[in-house]
Parts: sequence; structure tokens; C-alpha cells
Amino acid sequence: MEISVKDYMERQPGSPKVCETDQFYLWIALRLAKLWDESPWLRDLDDDVKRDVVLAVTGYYQDVVADGGVWRSFSRLHSTRNGGPVPHYAAGEGYVDFELNEEDVRFVMWWTIAGEEGPDALDPHDKELEALAMAFHKLLDEEYEQAPVPRQFCIASEVDLDNPQDAQRIYDYAYWLYWRSFLLRPSSMAVMQRSMPQAHAIIARAGESDARPLLLELNERLMSTEPAGPIPLTTAQWLRLIVNDELP
Repeated sequence: MEISVKDYMERQPGSPKVCETDQFYLWIALRLAKLWDESPWLRDLDDDVKRDVVLAVTGYYQDVVADGGVWRSFSRLHSTRNGGPVPHYAAGEGYVDFELNEEDVRFVMWWTIAGEEGPDALDPHDKELEALAMAFHKLLDEEYEQAPVPRQFCIASEVDLDNPQDAQRIYDYAYWLYWRSFLLRPSSMAVMQRSMPQAHAIIARAGESDARPLLLELNERLMSTEPAGPIPLTTAQWLRLIVNDELP
């Protein structure tokens, strides 16, 4: 599978701005891709799906290293509602909240595949998925202590949802969170697919050259109204959870 700089940058908060840690995390993504290509596990998946899984795991890794709040907020909410930090998998003896865990890596992989292929495409307890997740976790764990903090993932701790001066940064973060982040993207892509008839109608009515701002308005409306995530919440609810630590 191939992962380009463009593929990687599209999943970064603040893109297209390049950060000094991007070279390291692109290297991580390429190592994960190479590991998968050389492994015997889940080889029947399309390369596009594999690429999305690798980029999702890389995004999870960046968020955990940075304590960016996305995984921490989801895991805390899931623990509150369901008694455990991650869906499908019981936390093992060595599980450490909000740090790098094999169970988390495996869930991010399954969740991404489910978003691409459907929730019944792969059993969360599939043995090949487990083996690949363990291999991914081992690679990530070897670099964990020296992994540089990707500051672009720390924006949630730097904004005030009630401060008008932070409005643009909050909007940019919300857009990334809904459409690009490892946690919400698998379900927001389904929202996008359901809205395709509306998008085609807009293009037919306005023409391709004039449709762009109208399509952006459609994206913003979907982002504001359609819940997304492994626990379906609106973008506003996710923001309050991540930034203000307010459980919905």
C-alpha cells in the first residue's frame, strides 16, 4: 500500500500547515504500512481501506502522545456509560487509561474497517485483527517514550468555547474533528454518503463552478446536526466533552 504526504496531511489538524513533528509521524505511518504489507493478516482488504486504517492508528497515536483529548474524552465517556474504557474489549491487566494500549489500537482498526466496509464486515474478535493490532502496538510502543509531542493535536486545551476570539480556531478544529479525525471520520463518511443526493441536486441546480460554497454550507449543516462517533454525539457535544470536560 502507498501512503503519500497528501494522504497524511489531510488527517492533520491545522492542515495544510506543516508541523515539525510531521516527518516523524509520517515515518510511523509508513512503517505501519510496511509491516502490514509484509504480514499474513487481513490481506484481502483493499489498499484504500488499509491506508485509512494506518492513518487512523497514526492519528490515535498522535492524540495519545499529545494528550489531545479526543481518545481520552471518548474512553472516559464509554467507561461512564458502559463500565469499560473501550467497546468490545475488556481492559487487560496492563491497561493504562488514556495512554497507548493494544485494546485501543485494535478498536481503532476495527472501527475504521467497519466505517469503510460495514459493521458486519469483520468480527471485532477476529484473530487476524488481533494479531495485526498486537504487531502495530509493539511498533508504536517501541517509539512511545521518545515520540515528539504533535502540538497541532493540543488545540482543544488552548481554546475557550465561549470566547469569540477563538471562534475560527474552534470552527477549524470542529471541521477536522468531524470529517478528518480517527474517531469521528468512519461514521461521518456514512453521513456524507447519505447526503450525496442533496449534493448532486445542488450541483445540478447551481452548476459545478457555483456549487462549491453551497456544498460547504451542506457540510457545515451536516456537521452541526448529524451525530457521529462510536458513541453518536453532535459536534457541539463532542467539543464540550473534549474542551470543557462536560459529559453529555
